[in-house]
Amino acid sequence: MSHPELSRRRFLAASGTVGIGGPFALSRPSRVSAREAAHSEGDGEFTQQVGTQLQPGAWPMFQSDAANTGYQMDGIGPSEGVTVRWQFTPGSRQIFGQDVSGILSSPAVVDDTIYIGANDGQLYAKDAESGDQRWQFESGKVLARSPAVVDGTVYAGASTGKQPIYAIDAEDGSQQWSFETINTLGRATKGRSPSSPTVVDGTVYVGSAETSIVDSRGAVYALDAETGDMEWAARVDGYVDGTPAVDETSVYVGGSTGSVYAFDIDTGEIQWQFDTEDVVRSSPSVADGTVFVGSNDTNVYAIDAETGDQRWQHVTRRGVQSSPSVADGVVYVGSDDGGLYALDVMTGRRRWRYPTGGFVRSSPTVVGDTVYVGSSSESVHAVDADSGERRWRFETDGNVLSSPVAVDGSLYVAALGGSVYALSGTSPSSSVS
Repeated sequence: MSHPELSRRRFLAASGTVGIGGPFALSRPSRVSAREAAHSEGDGEFTQQVGTQLQPGAWPMFQSDAANTGYQMDGIGPSEGVTVRWQFTPGSRQIFGQDVSGILSSPAVVDDTIYIGANDGQLYAKDAESGDQRWQFESGKVLARSPAVVDGTVYAGASTGKQPIYAIDAEDGSQQWSFETINTLGRATKGRSPSSPTVVDGTVYVGSAETSIVDSRGAVYALDAETGDMEWAARVDGYVDGTPAVDETSVYVGGSTGSVYAFDIDTGEIQWQFDTEDVVRSSPSVADGTVFVGSNDTNVYAIDAETGDQRWQHVTRRGVQSSPSVADGVVYVGSDDGGLYALDVMTGRRRWRYPTGGFVRSSPTVVGDTVYVGSSSESVHAVDADSGERRWRFETDGNVLSSPVAVDGSLYVAALGGSVYALSGTSPSSSVS
């Protein structure tokens, strides 16, 4: 249930002084509201808006675009069986006396280069075709979040230490700037790792958290993409784990207290708050005036992007930490119950459920008529988008919690504790079942 006016009053009362305790904005060009163009009324039809897709034929950030739709209608992925074109296994690093290895980050692919952060503290840039290394950036910290690559710059957040956000030259791997998240006293935080960044229109949007006694809340930051200067910061109760979704007017995030928030894109002022019954780790997706998001309370929600009112909810058997993808009138989302669900975008009614054999925290990737998703069953699956029937299943060397990326007929997928795979669509191999 949403309480827009009450939530707004609570937020403003808690925000305190300008700058660090609440929304803080520097002067910037205001955007023209396009809510009317993104939200059709009265006809009961869904029209996918693709204006936020930055680079057709590439996958520049988590879920492909700023709206987190996870969909490219001009994308091409392997649909009839796969072989491994190349495989890369990163190293490990010691965290509190234990070896940490593998990958939680989802890849980004731009201009024939794949960018991926690893738990060994390295950001790798590799030739997408051959797997040959172009450069690597050593952060000295776990890089568990997905990079975003826009206008020749790679943006990535660290997951240990003070969790800086880095801007790195996409050509040579040199650092351009870094930004450390701050608490209400203006001090660098050592909280939960920042979310994967969303970059659009010259601004980087990222969520984070505080763990200090002084400030146990989280925040959403808007940073100048060129300089790293903070444009605004909006405080929320609880940490922000998921990647922000951005449309023409608003920034949408979920929080650990079970709330979903909408912030004004120019000022960071809260517009509405929608409350679920458990933690929201799922990243929201926004399409056609509706925000889609999962909650650990077992539900997938559809929320009016303008008002924060609930449109529908769909109950699964366990928590939903997967982020929804939206394509051609269907919402695709995974659940900890092991299922990949296809839900009608207007009603939430289930069209089909595909069992993966393990919990699904990977976010589905939709290209053409195929849905790709990872599973804790140490596998990635290709599923027919219309029927929910399996096309192929590929076994990996670890749980696949990140999201697959399909570009130019190839699928790139990373396994926790394991490797990055480049899969080509050819005849089935012994790894395909």
